Amino acid sequence: MGLFAAIMLGATGASALAESKNEYYRVLLRKKPATVEDVVRACARYKGYEATSDMKEELTFLFNMGIKFRPDIEKMKDVPLTKGNAVHILLTAMGYKGGFMYRLFPNSQRFALREAIYMNMVPSESTVDEVMSGGDLLTLLAKVVEETDKQKKGAEGSK
Repeated sequence: MGLFAAIMLGATGASALAESKNEYYRVLLRKKPATVEDVVRACARYKGYEATSDMKEELTFLFNMGIKFRPDIEKMKDVPLTKGNAVHILLTAMGYKGGFMYRLFPNSQRFALREAIYMNMVPSESTVDEVMSGGDLLTLLAKVVEETDKQKKGAEGSK
């Protein structure tokens, strides 16, 4: 099964509007724009969260796994998702180590986006404030998962 299909089946769950995981993905793929809640939900599902779709519970689950978000993220639930925010959240949640500047400024969306551009996760003309669709979010999630898996395999191989 391809990486994108694996993410489609396992990264997120059904929302209040969707009757199944597949329906949720169909809704997300057509969603313009995606929201901050969508990226939090995708991270939680990828990390193994299987309960109801509730952002507060998903954030608690991720926090208990050591994944921290900005304190006001719950208030941003319905805010359109930008590339800078999405890349920053996904790279942080997936445990991406990054280059020198990313490690020096771990809370910077700008440096997170630079890392994503460097790794060809997003087009080079991408900007921090560019709003993402649901399809863009799923594509980015697949690329981040692929890259972090490569990093983990590389770290295991060097032991």
